[in-house]
Amino acid sequence: MKKISLLLFALALLFGAKAFAQEWEWDCPTAHTMIYESAELSDGDIMVMGHRYHDSSCGLLHSPTLWKLDSEGNGLAFSDYHKDGYYGYPPYVLENGSGDVYALMTYSPDHDTCSSNYFKNFEPVTDHCILGLYRLNDDLSIAESHEMEIPIDTSEWLSEENLYDFWNNGQAYLYSAFVDDDGTIVGVYDKTVTADLDKPRGYDSTVFFRMDFEGNLLARAAYSGNKRCGACPAYNFRRHHIVKADSLYLYYGCQWDIYEEKDDNLIYLDHDFNIVRSRSFKQADQVQAMYNMDFNDCNVTRTGRGTTLLTNTFSERFAHYSVALYEYNDDVNGYGNNVPILHYAKRKTDGWDFVTEMSPPIQFEDGSLLYVYALNVGAACDQDSRIVIERLSPDFETVSTMYYGTYDDGISQAALGIAATRDGGMLLTSGVVKLSNGYRFRAVTKFPAETFLGIDEAHANGLSLAIAYPNPGGSEMHIRTTVENASVKVYDMNGRLVARQPVTENETVLDATDWAAGTYVWKVVSDKAEIESGKWVKE
Repeated sequence: MKKISLLLFALALLFGAKAFAQEWEWDCPTAHTMIYESAELSDGDIMVMGHRYHDSSCGLLHSPTLWKLDSEGNGLAFSDYHKDGYYGYPPYVLENGSGDVYALMTYSPDHDTCSSNYFKNFEPVTDHCILGLYRLNDDLSIAESHEMEIPIDTSEWLSEENLYDFWNNGQAYLYSAFVDDDGTIVGVYDKTVTADLDKPRGYDSTVFFRMDFEGNLLARAAYSGNKRCGACPAYNFRRHHIVKADSLYLYYGCQWDIYEEKDDNLIYLDHDFNIVRSRSFKQADQVQAMYNMDFNDCNVTRTGRGTTLLTNTFSERFAHYSVALYEYNDDVNGYGNNVPILHYAKRKTDGWDFVTEMSPPIQFEDGSLLYVYALNVGAACDQDSRIVIERLSPDFETVSTMYYGTYDDGISQAALGIAATRDGGMLLTSGVVKLSNGYRFRAVTKFPAETFLGIDEAHANGLSLAIAYPNPGGSEMHIRTTVENASVKVYDMNGRLVARQPVTENETVLDATDWAAGTYVWKVVSDKAEIESGKWVKE
């Protein structure tokens, strides 16, 4: 593996000597659910955040949900926070200084195209959203409730040109929340207006707020943009947009919309959410096709060296999708209107659906990172898919690459979120989907720290160091690996060597034009030792 000796040394310093342990995987047992993120509590339990679909006569309604697992991945509790007349998305789990666990979430009025005004006609008629802070018992039931009403416009515009955007009208969506150094809660939500182009009703607004754990609102500031339902398409995938930097908050406004020009701005705010400065942050590759999504699914985190890491997905020409990782030098006193890019890593994937990574990388004490994303092959996610776990140096050079999952036959994987655990391990929240039959599956996997030490440890925890794709394939066989000083050998089912080729940078392409249709065995060999092997089918 590339630079494996340095990796072993660095991780040994970080984690020390520990006995090897198998990973565990928790499979989401609740039907009609989506999970997005998992996090470890101070007592070692793990919270899994998601939402659940409820059938209605006119569509699916969402309600926030939480699962609690113990440190071994055993389910302890589950709760569905459904509220009549409303729907909501995944909550944020927060802890106060005493270790009490809270859920913070927003509820929006339930849209129903069967009703006369497309909002369900509860009595009294719902005319507000809810920002709710709830202290939870051990069984995840609500022990204490604090709710704030957010007035909204309940009118809607529905036409042939707007068959689906009605769902985004009159909504408040929470997409960032954390506990500040002073023990208060800082968050941000978007409040949407009716997307009525015939009778414009104003613009969406972004609302920053601070509250204590007793539900008291301590500060709030709202800023109207130039969009109507502009951020809605990314709602399900935006979880972390605001970070603390010294005495300022840095808000990365990753948004796009079909009505107005996209505007990606970094907003600097003081303690009371007054705007101190605004700058643009740009993508490294500026060539984009019209209507392509740029800076979608953004998530940010602060580094120990005073910079910000940002992950995102974006589309390019010919429907090729990519994931990217940026490090920005976003010093408020920096020169220029554009935030400088310090480091940049782009990874291409042909899949269009499950390519998102909802969490920033895991950071280690030596400045290196674990960057996780999904590699999909096939424009409709109908071929091979793997979750990729990359170890990056502080300057974003690849140290090693590992692959998780063995799905094929039209099953696509999603890398939804990662989180570090106190013992140096990693929680991976993932999903798979098979488009042909609607099969969906969600899971949380715990990888111990030793997983990333070397080849044997990776294999013991279900990771591969090389993959072959597309599988099945045609005239070319592609091998992805970062193992250095290695070669690829391919055998037919009779054991005859049909090809041998040195491994090249990241991806090795073998010409299979003259190979007969059938199954082949491939091996990646380094220093006469087999690193990885598998089967590949030529159609």
